[in-house]
Amino acid sequence: MSKKLYTSGEINAVFNSNNNKNLFFNKVEIDSRQLSNRTIFFAIKGVNDDGHRYVKAVLKNKNNLAIISEKPNNLRSIRTKNTLEGLRNLASYARQRSNSKIIAITGSCGKTSLKNLLNISLSKFGKTHSSPKSFNNHYGVPYSLANLSSDNKYGVFELGMSFKGEIDKLVNLVKPHIAIITNIGPAHLENFKNINGICKAKAEIMNGICQNGIIILNKDDKFFYSLKKIADHKNIKVLTFGYSKSDIQIIKKSAKVFFKIKNKIFKLKIKNFNKSFLYNVAATLCVHYYLNHNINLLKNNFNNFKIPEGRGNEKKIQIRNKKILLINDSYNSNPVSLNEAIYNFSSRKKNKCRKILIMGDMLELGKKSKYYHQQAAKILNKTNIDKVFCVGSEVRHTYQKLNQTKKGLLIKNISFLKENIFSILENNDILLVKSSNRIGLFNFFNKFQ
Repeated sequence: MSKKLYTSGEINAVFNSNNNKNLFFNKVEIDSRQLSNRTIFFAIKGVNDDGHRYVKAVLKNKNNLAIISEKPNNLRSIRTKNTLEGLRNLASYARQRSNSKIIAITGSCGKTSLKNLLNISLSKFGKTHSSPKSFNNHYGVPYSLANLSSDNKYGVFELGMSFKGEIDKLVNLVKPHIAIITNIGPAHLENFKNINGICKAKAEIMNGICQNGIIILNKDDKFFYSLKKIADHKNIKVLTFGYSKSDIQIIKKSAKVFFKIKNKIFKLKIKNFNKSFLYNVAATLCVHYYLNHNINLLKNNFNNFKIPEGRGNEKKIQIRNKKILLINDSYNSNPVSLNEAIYNFSSRKKNKCRKILIMGDMLELGKKSKYYHQQAAKILNKTNIDKVFCVGSEVRHTYQKLNQTKKGLLIKNISFLKENIFSILENNDILLVKSSNRIGLFNFFNKFQ
């Protein structure tokens, strides 16, 4: 039986309250739709909604507790000045009482997939907790941390950012023993002068690493030496992964892949040879190597890993009796992840099938948006992708630079795509969808089964 997440005594100590001492709680929640028995609900005021609207419904269950910042008061509610700050306080308490080994991940892309890989693999060695979905901002991180149980052996958390200083606040809450930076790229560039600014912002993850902890870095990333210099200055031990000589080195030979760990070769069963996936496997192995785990126990761990929806997962779908192989990578897009997706798609065996790309805008690139969208066209023109359909406003820069033979349609809004997707595709097409989430392609293609 799982240990209770919190007793009333613990909650009373955190919030200086005097609630029913016989209650205990198994879950912390900020979304009223996800409630269950014995939940602590934080009524947070967001941009589009206010959690206080749902407090009455939450408290219909006599075992639930609400953390509020306004009336109505109730015997099963605790009033605090700021509920988000209250959530951070509870998360801080959860971290303080925990004996878990904590891993924190940041980077321009690959965070969620790496987190899921670590969650699965670490579970072989002990009870593991990880942040759900992509909960990596100022709401998601304290929410995820507050749900860390005192009997968890491992905790894995994503740390995201859009501005300088955000990761600094998050990492000082999480206080990881192991931090990972997957890569550095021009994501959220509109909020920085250049990519060097993004590198420094991602490097903030080193500000909260526990004493004697480590940072895991991608040796192939062009900002590796900048990040290592920061780590050396802070006296933080560095572990590396990559195709170049590293602590965990990826060795790919034709249709086989191996991992060289400190001069010893490990053969793992892997059928996904996408570069981004192999990087995440190598980063995962770094964590297990540091924790002195038996790598041989992970031999079959990566073969059937389920890629998260919208991050490059594949599924066969039917669109008006046309059989389509869909590669859905529409949850996020930036120059690094787009180039990786194009490379993987182009490397795929074509046979007699058409390769079709539906590409949506890359967002938050600021003044560099035109440049990066045009660069995408230069890369696409060198591939064996048959047709490129562009959806959005910024992708017009990509479309204009495409070779004439590769041009599909320039589509300004998703409504047109929904009406014409049936005529765009042919039977047995291989379809890659790559876009930033806000364009709407993720929700659209996620419905196809």
